[in-house]
Amino acid sequence: MAQEQALDRSTRTTVRRSLSDRPLIVRYLIQTGRFFRTKPLGGIGVVIIGLCVFAAIFGDQIDRYEPDEIFTTVNPEFDEALYEKSLTDPMVRLTARPEQLQKGETPIIFAKPSSEHWLGTDGLGHDLYSRIIHGAFTALYVGLGAALIATIAGIVIGLSSAYFAGAFDFIVQRIMDTLQAFPPLVLLLLFGQVVANPTLSVNTISLGILGVASSSRIVRSAVLAAREEVYVLAAQTVGGSDLRIMFRHIFPNITAPIIVTFTSSIGVYILVEATLAFLGLGDPTRVSWGKMIEEGRRNGVADPWMALAVGGALTITVLGFNLAGDALRDVLDPRLRGRGGRAGF
Repeated sequence: MAQEQALDRSTRTTVRRSLSDRPLIVRYLIQTGRFFRTKPLGGIGVVIIGLCVFAAIFGDQIDRYEPDEIFTTVNPEFDEALYEKSLTDPMVRLTARPEQLQKGETPIIFAKPSSEHWLGTDGLGHDLYSRIIHGAFTALYVGLGAALIATIAGIVIGLSSAYFAGAFDFIVQRIMDTLQAFPPLVLLLLFGQVVANPTLSVNTISLGILGVASSSRIVRSAVLAAREEVYVLAAQTVGGSDLRIMFRHIFPNITAPIIVTFTSSIGVYILVEATLAFLGLGDPTRVSWGKMIEEGRRNGVADPWMALAVGGALTITVLGFNLAGDALRDVLDPRLRGRGGRAGF
């Protein structure tokens, strides 16, 4: 009887399915939940990035007003009697304040947050919330575009330079040394003086080119280590072509540092784009956080809300990419996997 009960329990025992046996979407959901549980700061960074991407893509749907719409109100300081007198007396126009003689409506500038304008208005009467939402597109366009250009070019240059080595590697690395010898901000300022009206695409390409040197160095160091692995030597022994060995055997094994570098560099490029716009070298036709911060700075201590609000959006966005990049480094680096959820804190 006891043997029959034991046999019955054994037949009812279910084998726990491994992660690889589950459907693809289930695996992604489980891995995502595990990432948020073990890397809470990285999860916060991913959420911030998601919100920024959502604002950049659906800005026209979630903004309350058009970013270029100017809000006005009746000028409360207008003095009609003084205005009539100024038409015949030039001295009145010289002594009166401009607000007293401005007939009609005046822009609502640097208004405080309210139900009509959630984050107030800027120095021209634009809704600040709508401007920040549309500024997210400019930030991500430059950040993602420059990071892609630098990463793709860095992969090609670093992979080929480290694999072929010799004189080719020496020449390529001296070119990269020359590119890194110049201060990036000085080169960008010089480039801004050469180009009359730098567009968003031109600024993105220039930033991407400046980031090629550092990206290629990271790829090169990873390839130098992978080139001596047994599987690469085996592929060379059986007569595999150079392109096949580089992109079939070496490249898949160096993706971890590339992903981390790409993610972390986006925040840097967003900051540099804001710096260029702050200095007046950005695209004049685009809404930019850096240009808005400079406008708020000019207003000084009297109304600091604009600079604080836009600066806060820029800081949170860059922080999100940095947190996500640090978490990815901890997850993808085999040396840090054993630290658990506290790694990188």
